[in-house]
Formats: sequence, C-alpha cells, structure tokens
Amino acid sequence: MAYAVPSQPLITKNRPGRTPDDPRPHGLAAALPGTPPLLPQSVDEHVRAHPHATAVQGESDSLSYRALDDWAAALAARLTATGVGNRDTVAVVMEPSVAMVAAVLAVWRAGAAYVPIDPAQPDLRVAAVLADAAVAAVVTSPATEPRLRAVGRPLVVAHRPEPAPQPGPAAEARADDPAYVIYTSGSTGEPKGVLVTHGQLAASTAARRLVYPGAPAFLLVSPLAFDSSIAGIWGTLSAGGRLVVAAADEVRDPERLVRLVGHRRVTHLLCVPSLYAVLLDAADRAGPDALQSLDTVITAGEALPETLLRRHFATHGSRVYLVNEYGPTEATVWATYRRFTGPAPVSIGGPIPGGRVYVLDDDLRPVGRGVEGELFVGGAGVANGYLGQPEATEKAFLPDPFDATPGARMYRTGDMARWNDEGTLDFLGRRDDQIKIRGHRVELGAVDSALRAVPGVRDAAVLPDETRTAMEAFVVADQAVSAESVRLELSRQVPAAMVPARIHVVPEFPLTVNGKVDREALRRYAAHPTPAPTAQPTRDGATAQVAAAWAEVLKVADVPVDVNFFDLGGHSLTMFQLQGALERRTGTRPSVVALFRHTTVAAQAELIGRGGTDAGPVDDPRQAVVERARAARARRVRA
Repeated sequence: MAYAVPSQPLITKNRPGRTPDDPRPHGLAAALPGTPPLLPQSVDEHVRAHPHATAVQGESDSLSYRALDDWAAALAARLTATGVGNRDTVAVVMEPSVAMVAAVLAVWRAGAAYVPIDPAQPDLRVAAVLADAAVAAVVTSPATEPRLRAVGRPLVVAHRPEPAPQPGPAAEARADDPAYVIYTSGSTGEPKGVLVTHGQLAASTAARRLVYPGAPAFLLVSPLAFDSSIAGIWGTLSAGGRLVVAAADEVRDPERLVRLVGHRRVTHLLCVPSLYAVLLDAADRAGPDALQSLDTVITAGEALPETLLRRHFATHGSRVYLVNEYGPTEATVWATYRRFTGPAPVSIGGPIPGGRVYVLDDDLRPVGRGVEGELFVGGAGVANGYLGQPEATEKAFLPDPFDATPGARMYRTGDMARWNDEGTLDFLGRRDDQIKIRGHRVELGAVDSALRAVPGVRDAAVLPDETRTAMEAFVVADQAVSAESVRLELSRQVPAAMVPARIHVVPEFPLTVNGKVDREALRRYAAHPTPAPTAQPTRDGATAQVAAAWAEVLKVADVPVDVNFFDLGGHSLTMFQLQGALERRTGTRPSVVALFRHTTVAAQAELIGRGGTDAGPVDDPRQAVVERARAARARRVRA
C-alpha cells in the first residue's frame, strides 16, 4: 500500500532538538514497514527473549513474561477442555487485574477471540452480549463467578495456576482470524459488536509502536470492555514493556492513582480528558514531584479542552508530551493523533502510520481546507464490521475509492471535521444523535428506546447538554411513576453511561406547530423547573452544607437527604468534584472511597461529623444501583 509522506513526525526521544509538528492536509500517512507481526507472536517473542522481565503489575502483585505465559497456557488448556477452538468467541468478564491480562492471552492461545464485558454492567446487558456474540465459554474471576452461574455457558475461573502439566502448543493465529469483539451502543438500544481481526490489530499496534517507541511503563485505567484497553495492553506487551493495571477502587480515587504512578514509575498514561483533569487536581495536592516519572500523557475518548492542554504544560513544562488521539472502535482504537510540545490550538492532528483519513461532502467528494465535511477513516486498521449485522456493516463500511488496494474499505464515522490552516483536523462534533459520555459512545435514540421500555413510561425524549457530554431525559408516564423509579429500572437494562444525568417526569410534551416535540421548550423547562412541594426534614449545619455541595456539583435545586448520589445523576467523575465542593464548604475532605461508601446527604453529613474518616468494604455504586432496581422490581411484583 503506497502512501504519501507522514502527516506529522513520529515521537522520538531527542527532546532538546524537537521540531514543531508539520502535518499536511492530504490525509495519508506513511506506509507501515513490511507486514506487522501478529500480537500473539510479538508477545511470545518477549516471553522467550526476556522471560524474567516484569510484564504486568497490579496493586500488590506482578507477573514476569514467563509467569504471564504460564498462567495463560494453563487457562487455555482449561478452555480447550470445554470445547473452545479456532475462531470461537470467549467472553472475559473480570475486574481489572493481572489475572484479566492472563485471561485474554489465554483466549488467544486457545485459538478464539475474546469478548470483553465489564462486570459493572447490568445482568440483562451481560446476557444480551453473551447471546449476541454466541460465546463458547466465559472466563471470569472468583468474585464475579456467582453472577454467571446461570448463563448457560462453561465457566472458567482464572485462579492462579497450580504447577500444571506441560500445556499444549498455542493455536497459531492468522491475520484474518478474529482477535476480539467489542460492543458499542446501537441506535435501537441493542448492543452492537465490532469485530476486529488479528491483522487489523497488528496494523494498529505497529503504528502505535512507531509513534510511541521504546518499552513503556503504561498505566491501564480503562476497563477491558473500553477499547482504549486494547492500546494499553497490546501496545505495551508487544513492545516488551511493563503494564500497570489500576484496580477499580484506585481509578475511583485520584490520590491513590497519583501514588500508583509514582510507586510503579509509570511513564505512559492514556485516559479521557475529564479523568486527567482530576488526576492533575490530585497531583497539585500531592506536590510537584507526584507525576515526575511521566513521559507521555495521551488523551482520547472526549474532546480535549484547550484549558486542560494549557494546564498540562503549566504543570509539566515541555518535559512531558501531551498527545491527543482520535479514533472509533471501528478503526481499531485510533485513526489520528496530534502531539503537543506546548500550548497550541486543539486539534486531532493527522493520520496514524498506515492510516488514511478523508473529509468528504455528501457526495463523498473531498472538501477543501477550511470546509466542513464528514470524517472517513481508511487504511489497514479498519475493522471487519458489526458481528451478525450485515445491513449495519454495509451502511457504515464503504468501498474506499481513494485507495487502489483491492478490497480497501473506509469507515463512515458520522463525525464532522475540517482541515485547518495548520494542515491538521479540527473536530466539529457529530452529524447525528450520537454523543460521548465519559468516553463511551451513546446513541440518544437508544436511550429513548430504553426509556420507553420502562413499565409505566408512555413516551420519552432525551436531550444532550451544550457540551454533548451529558444527557437530560423527559418522560411522559403513569401517575405512580417517579423519576427515581425510572432511573432504577433503566439502570438494570443499560450501561451506566446510558443513564441520563437528570430525568424529568412531565404530564405531556410541548409540541411545535408541525406536531413534533418542542425540544427548545423542554430545555427551558429543564433550566427553570417547577419544584414539587415536598416536606424536607430539618437540616443541621453539616447536612445543609453537604446538600449545598451536592446542588453545586449536580446542578439541581432540590437535594433530598435520603436519595442516592447516583440516583440524582452523579457518576464517578462528579464524585471527584463533590470531594472538592465538600472541602470548600465544610473544611473536611473525605476520601473518594469513603464517599462511594456513603452515598446520601445524611450519610455524608455523618461522615463529615466524624472528620471524614471511615473504614469497611467498598461497594461498587453501579452495582448498588442494580441491586436497588432489583429490590424495587420485587416490591412491584409483590404488590
């Protein structure tokens, strides 16, 4: 495949002589040198060459490359014994851990493709993905195994291996074999699996190795079901680097995350900009050397605010690169990148090595510089399509008329962009009803459909906020239906990112003269709601201060003392903001873990009264929402 010169120079280590980026607007990048090795082969080479080098580290444990391979081999033997074979799919339903990494490598050794599923997903969502992917088996952890006993698939629990008999040889992957299937939100609410082959993953990872040379110490903060985990796991292990896996409770607590960066001497970090912002907050409190080991910070999954870009360089100077990546799951994680060496206008840069990007008009013709068009992605990383959905695949994956390679295709992203005067891409948002919630793609139509399926809801309309990073829902429902009951029922059907931040129950929808829902009227209602008269219990000083902090963070006027933070629209990132708001208003800064344990105003007021200290097991707030939904449903059935 022939390409023009690279759209921007690759990252190198000769920092004193670095030159500014020099991207060009043609949308083609340099060809990858030769045929990239497949990832199982790359990892195996490091097992043989550096068996005792550290491959994966967790909160308190680590594995060498040899130990990782031995664990994967033992798990692969157990998968094979259940009947798993070439080109099968195997679900991996596990919390972030070193065992999780061994599990995905085991699936490959057995000749199958892995289907990552976040254990925090509701049971119905997990069951829908298992059925759609037709998985042959499920690999899980001891903690999650009880939830999966009824799924009707063989379960393999990823215990640490005992001294095992000599495992059989690993299955040999081919370029056109499936490597993994990651599920996204479909427009109807049904999950939609993106199928990526070993060849496509090899091309994407080879590009990553060129852009980020060397063997990184990479901090993985993404769940396995989030496609940026692909970049972290395989970009690191294929380079002979060291993968540091943050546990779920570490990701929730930015102070602990900052300590993990220092303790494990992390050099590379990839996360959504909103998480990076709270990480910088925690680093400010920890002191100037807190993030001293970092070499490169990568942001992706959300639009990068220019204020955050400037803050990055105010914190680190030019010592730490900031790279803004863009790319849909359908293009194997990433398609463009922009490396920043100092404050500059934000863009998503140009194509990755071996990649192609086009800005096209409605007739699929290239537009000129400064002209808005739809962004299309071509090149070796374009995925096969959607598993079992030929019509959706045909609509989104088109023949590439600009690439002479036989069978070349391009992916229609639905994102709007333009080439700017620098020759890089400005991202302009969506042309449809898709938005990004904490890095997750969410179709507004899918949320509409899910809300209408809630018992007692007659109609629903979902609006994005001005930044298109949060949602507000309006439902017309039976008299007995409340916003809280709608949220609880919805939370057991869909992922947390698809639950709107705020839900309003209205008697009817305002209509335009054409008979359509008047969305502007709904926006005005949301800005100035009519509060329902409620009798509030007497609030002491601490309770009033905590309620005021909630109102500030959640942007609501009325805060009941006994309603769960997550039922009022909170999520993990707003919990970080709440921590700061509580400190400003009460002078006490509880740990984020303590706030996750105490999720009502009343409970947090008691926590503040004790000086913010607490002990006990950590509950996953998303699972708590599911459990409350189950209890509410059981009460309705009994009634």
